[in-house]
Amino acid sequence: MRLTGVLAFAAGLLLAASAVLAQPPAGGAPPRPTPKPGYIVPPENSAGLYPVAGEPIFKARCAQCHEPAVGRAPSRDLLAARAPEEVYDALTIGAMKPMAAGLTDAQLYGVTRFITGKSPVPNAPAAADLNPCKTNGPLQPAGPQWNGWGRDLANSRYQPKPGFAAADIPRLKVKWAFAYPGTKNSEPLVFGDRVFVASMSGKVYSLDAKTGCVHWRYDWRGGARASMSIGPLKAAPSGWALYLGDDRMFVHAFDAASGKELWKVVVGDHKVGRITGSPALYNGVLYVPLSASEESQGNVAAYSCCTFIGTVVAVSANDGKILWRRAILDAEPRPTRKNSAGTQMYGPAGGSIWSAPTVDAKAGQLYVATGDSYTEVDHPTSDAVLAMDLNTGKIRWVNQVLAKDNFMSGTVNGPLGERGPDFDFGSSPALVTLGGRTLVITGNKSSIVYAMDPASGKTVWQTPKLGSGGALGGVEWGPATDGKTVYVALADFPGRGRPGLVALSAADGRELWRDDAPKGLACNVPSGRCSPSFSQAVTAVPGAVFAGALDGRLRAFSAADGKVLWEYDTTTPVDTVNGVKAAPGGSLDMGGATVAGGMVFIHSGYGGSAGPSNLLLAFSVDGK
Repeated sequence: MRLTGVLAFAAGLLLAASAVLAQPPAGGAPPRPTPKPGYIVPPENSAGLYPVAGEPIFKARCAQCHEPAVGRAPSRDLLAARAPEEVYDALTIGAMKPMAAGLTDAQLYGVTRFITGKSPVPNAPAAADLNPCKTNGPLQPAGPQWNGWGRDLANSRYQPKPGFAAADIPRLKVKWAFAYPGTKNSEPLVFGDRVFVASMSGKVYSLDAKTGCVHWRYDWRGGARASMSIGPLKAAPSGWALYLGDDRMFVHAFDAASGKELWKVVVGDHKVGRITGSPALYNGVLYVPLSASEESQGNVAAYSCCTFIGTVVAVSANDGKILWRRAILDAEPRPTRKNSAGTQMYGPAGGSIWSAPTVDAKAGQLYVATGDSYTEVDHPTSDAVLAMDLNTGKIRWVNQVLAKDNFMSGTVNGPLGERGPDFDFGSSPALVTLGGRTLVITGNKSSIVYAMDPASGKTVWQTPKLGSGGALGGVEWGPATDGKTVYVALADFPGRGRPGLVALSAADGRELWRDDAPKGLACNVPSGRCSPSFSQAVTAVPGAVFAGALDGRLRAFSAADGKVLWEYDTTTPVDTVNGVKAAPGGSLDMGGATVAGGMVFIHSGYGGSAGPSNLLLAFSVDGK
């Protein structure tokens, strides 16, 4: 359902509590629908609460992963900063659904309130945005763009026409800021004079790139952190469609000018499946990578682990029809053993595709990079780069860089034998052509960067370990390349590795320069893990490289020698154009800066580190 400056109803909306608790629905509004399987409408005399204590439920079902935090699981303090609606949805339709199996409505409300101190808001009319655009002109497809995860099909993350010179970067200032619910939000997409963003709170916004006013908003039941794409579509009233993949494995198509939903299709049915990597759009086809949160089920004794295999689904951009589906393994998960609670275990499993696929139109190939194995059963396509036929999905070659990387975040369902180091590929392969030769270049959490031959998949060069690597270290969300140099961010933790930014020769992997993350800086991230490490994807422009750190600092480095040209602490509170006073930012992670039309856009507050909202910051030279 869509907002165009007036009240609209959200079917299964993840609402910001302050927007709807302040007042009842406006007179004359349609009645609230009975939410199935949406929020439970509490009795009028209960003040939105059920008389069930949530603490025992949390202790029995959640504490083993969150108190203290295990692996990637957020701590209880970090969960407490999230909106109650997001926590509730995680328990009912999200990654934590297996842990909440069998809980009653009252128990779900109780544990949500115990974690956040608040009850989730029932379905209700959504408040209008406070800063609607006064005019809604036509789209500008000939204007500046950052479209999709890497800006181009090669996933270079390089903007050749940023709209400013490297010499102007020290003068970048915040032009406007926009705060909205969601703790893991999508990378901003720039299309002409508009910027599009989505969030884990189930909202898609079309904003004016110069002012931040709202052209339209769409609310749906789900969330998204995968980047979006825009492409031509005759069926769209404007001639252009916006495509989104969400955490329930739905792919949506909207009219890019109005936000009208054109179609949606579910591309997977795994109980904890999701779309994390951004779908790639090429020649009327969306190539959708699938992942799952099974790694987080390691301490859930009742969960039959593990059954997910990384998969790519090709979807027609015209109507949502599924054209082909290809799992990275031919073998199906089979019963293997039982865990200590007597629950049946399965394998092989794993190889999630966490990043956006890369299109090689000339070779007719799609390149994907995969994550680790979840079980002790052999998985020959985990921790690998694969080439698939664009038209059929047939796997042409596999280069597995690390075998037997069997990893889970817990022990009850963990793999037998030696546990792997969790050296997933979380970054997209980049297609680089230089000197008449093309290479597929990417890095993983081992902190090693690889270059492969696109015809055979054989490794052409690989670096030594650039840092310590680790489950939350090494190369996380990906480098950028200008075609000659590859700029690699390292997420190693200080004292255990060498966080920073490294420049490599694309031809042979030689280290050209390195800028280590500074030590001893104060961290102003309100909550969550705080580190000067660089986990976020890198962005390059002529003469400069942008990289964001977990401590919230965004820096621009000289592409020539790594000298810091500019720095901004995104945790600095700022008044937003949609009426939020002193809104804080937080950690920078996953989707990096997007640059187009003289503007730099970035989300701050990843993972709830700024509370229940994320801050979108827009920079321009001198703030003009």
